[in-house]
Amino acid sequence: MFKIVGKKSLNPTVSQMTIEAPLIARKAEPGQFIIFRAKEDSERIPLTIADFDREAGTVTIIYQIVGAGTMELDTLNEGEYIHDFVGPLGEPTHTEGLKKVAVVGGGVGCAIAYPVTKKLHEQGAEVHAIVGFRSQDLVILEDEFRAASSKLVMMTDDGSYGEKGLVTDALERLINDGNEYDEVIAIGPLIMMKFVCLTTKKYNIKTIVSMNPIMVDGTGMCGGCRLTVGGETKFACVDGPDFDGHLVDFDEAMHRGTMYREFETHAREESCRLLKEGK
Repeated sequence: MFKIVGKKSLNPTVSQMTIEAPLIARKAEPGQFIIFRAKEDSERIPLTIADFDREAGTVTIIYQIVGAGTMELDTLNEGEYIHDFVGPLGEPTHTEGLKKVAVVGGGVGCAIAYPVTKKLHEQGAEVHAIVGFRSQDLVILEDEFRAASSKLVMMTDDGSYGEKGLVTDALERLINDGNEYDEVIAIGPLIMMKFVCLTTKKYNIKTIVSMNPIMVDGTGMCGGCRLTVGGETKFACVDGPDFDGHLVDFDEAMHRGTMYREFETHAREESCRLLKEGK
């Protein structure tokens, strides 16, 4: 059992929790993830580590309340306990030796982009952060990104905050302004990462993406998180979650991501019913 020592809402659909997990905090690095079960009979869900504090022995997660598992998690409050909290899993994001990087985050993917931005900044790299949301009311972690980056560009689809447009618009403008990046790191919806990669490929800029397909065991045994990268089968939980974006078969990944949509809808509706009944 893992104690929840902090909880707050970041926007109407996204919450942040800080969990007491000293062994995980001791080893965690940006880019890695945990797998949790909110309650004994809950499903296993992977979440990327949004932050950690080695001295306090805590790990922070940020989650969007979209399915049965995250709905169950959100019923728990500070002082209560998460049943299972396993990690750190996956390979850390490689940041060593990078001098100038553009980090591109989209939506709740910014929760993953932030710790990478923070580590690069702490290592002395020049970091340009480009973060995009559908609208102003969905913006998260703005102050944190501003403190950890040399340049921050805020984008919204509807223009209600920052600049109107897509993150790829801002990225291409920065490239055309003469910024020479050692690497671009993109984290967000699959369609966003695909178009970031199509943009950077034109300029021959190495681009790393964080893949978060369906996972079950987190050890590579179930095969549920398989991807095609450079024509080879890879497993996001052990080979990733970071991969060379120019080699990822995004169309296949997006197709696989829709396979369980009907099941997920049913599970969400059942969870809503049980929560309303107080079960």
